Amino acid sequence: MNAADGISPEDTLGLVQRCANGDEAAYNQLFQAIYEDLRRRAHLQLSGRRDGTMSTTLLVHETYLKLAGTRLALNDRAHFFAIAARAMRQILINAARDRAAQKRGGDQQRVTFDQSAMVAPELSHDLLGLDAAMKALEANDARLAQVVELHFFAGLDFARIAELLGLSERTVARDWRAARAMLRLHLETPP
Repeated sequence: MNAADGISPEDTLGLVQRCANGDEAAYNQLFQAIYEDLRRRAHLQLSGRRDGTMSTTLLVHETYLKLAGTRLALNDRAHFFAIAARAMRQILINAARDRAAQKRGGDQQRVTFDQSAMVAPELSHDLLGLDAAMKALEANDARLAQVVELHFFAGLDFARIAELLGLSERTVARDWRAARAMLRLHLETPP
């Protein structure tokens, strides 16, 4: 029994296999079983960001809604977390794009200028820049992008990523260093 989520590895595998066959009830059970783990991962995604529009709970629930309507071909629990991490990333990117569109007058309303109300939109720029960097990384080397998603967004350690991708831990660590360098270069290069 896994203390973190209250479900045994055998039960998890059974739920994953039922999900792969399109069993929506199994998907709901799997999601409930790993809900707290997803909350921890969502909290990590949102930590350090000054955006008050997205809470941990909202991000997890949006992730559920995004994934619930799709037929997931899952290999195991880690694969579910990788898919959930990608969904979380997409939700955050879409929210940042929506805020940027609003900033450009998407929902115009007349207001009086108040200098004290000015807040730096670092989150939107950071997420949109990271999304562009991830897309460039994926176009250049899909495996490096996958390692970033699994480690940074899904929170998996190198051993679990190595197992999931069929690589050695040293290769995953090397891929992580290379991906970080490429992302940093992309983020620091002016457009």
